[in-house]
Amino acid sequence: MNMNRYKRVLLLYSIVAWLLIVACSRKGAPPVSTMQTEGLHHKWKVSSANDMEVNGNIYIDLRDVHHSGATAGCRYFSFTPKFGHYNRMQIANMAAHLLSCTDDRQDQALQLNLESVYSFSLAGGQLRLLAKDGHVLFSAEKAADDEGSFISRKWLIQQMINTDNDQLIKDKSFLDLTDLARARAGVGCNQFSFKVTADHTYHIALENVAATEMYCQHAATNESVFTKVLPLINKYQVVGNTLKLFDKDNVLLLAATAALQ
Repeated sequence: MNMNRYKRVLLLYSIVAWLLIVACSRKGAPPVSTMQTEGLHHKWKVSSANDMEVNGNIYIDLRDVHHSGATAGCRYFSFTPKFGHYNRMQIANMAAHLLSCTDDRQDQALQLNLESVYSFSLAGGQLRLLAKDGHVLFSAEKAADDEGSFISRKWLIQQMINTDNDQLIKDKSFLDLTDLARARAGVGCNQFSFKVTADHTYHIALENVAATEMYCQHAATNESVFTKVLPLINKYQVVGNTLKLFDKDNVLLLAATAALQ
């Protein structure tokens, strides 16, 4: 086989492989971030910590990406985690919510460990936060009250394709999926009801959609878009307290957040 023919065959194989990847991605799970931090966003119960006595009261809560926190039983430390490639992680914008603690040695050690976080690892359902030199600062497992990828919650809509997102938030637009057989929604005026089916392959369908028929000028445009979006929803993704709904081609249609316990 000459070199030009070899290159043509190699190019053909590359194109076929790319098409197969695209086809599989459309049938599979929704896209994940390039940082691949989705598995981090849970409430974690710390089982061991650097220079700290672990008494079952140390938690690191990463469910809300922008407003995470940690506690060792007294003060609550809020922070924003920042991520980079190769599992890089930094605790930024940390603030301690002041309380009167009889012994603040645990809090001091917790704060020092959080400030030293350089990277993370996830394996076998366990989270480890590591210092720059590689030693383990925290080892943790998911807390008993972590919701995981539980979709049956009430979600507040933060954004929707082709809509005025500020108006959505102002109107306290919501998806109430606490009862999938009798799900409800509202984007400013009318009440929508429908049945939801969702499975472990991230497939979701909304059926038997019905709505009240009031006219509210301020919500009319968003409600019109919402009516068109509902039958297109095909996949879901739950990361911490964030729900994302996609169409069959992984186009993000709607994003919402849930209150944390």
